[in-house]
Amino acid sequence: MNKYGRQLLLSMTALLSACGSLLPSEQATVSSVFRDYGDAESRYSQAVPGVTNRPELFSLGFDPLANGNGRLLSFLDVRTMFIQPNIPIDYLPDSLVTCLQAKERCTGYAFEFTQTDTQRVGSFWADVLNFRKNREMKGWTFRAVFVLVDDKLVHKVSNGEPQIRRMQVERNPLGPLQGAGEYLSDQLK
Repeated sequence: MNKYGRQLLLSMTALLSACGSLLPSEQATVSSVFRDYGDAESRYSQAVPGVTNRPELFSLGFDPLANGNGRLLSFLDVRTMFIQPNIPIDYLPDSLVTCLQAKERCTGYAFEFTQTDTQRVGSFWADVLNFRKNREMKGWTFRAVFVLVDDKLVHKVSNGEPQIRRMQVERNPLGPLQGAGEYLSDQLK
């Protein structure tokens, strides 16, 4: 192999080894004042039922008007969310019973904050030629519900996923021909 052939081979090898970084990626963030799951959970824990009022709740970052990503809940929404047909009211916490008795004076807020980062990983050529697509998702999600009577927090509940780690693998044995039959049949309709 001559000098130019070796340089071409080295250049092609370098190009192909760098192709993994050419795979697409996707980042989805639901706008929030929280840096991460721990920050959201920490601020959530600062809201104390029976003590925290509406402005204090808003100052913790749980303000659906200023920060977004929150739903305003009416008395009926709160009732539907917490009361199930086969669960007696006796099983509800006293704070929710207080809300139900207050009727129109009872309101709530439901929040969901999510941050995910999806990367396509693996072989560039297998991905581009549609033989195999590997997606790796990382992130977190935090959900909280606050129930207030008048302007005083009476009940709160949260859940979420502090460490989302998912891997999705899509294999197509026919590569670029996979799905061509579906495409053609759609075109003939």
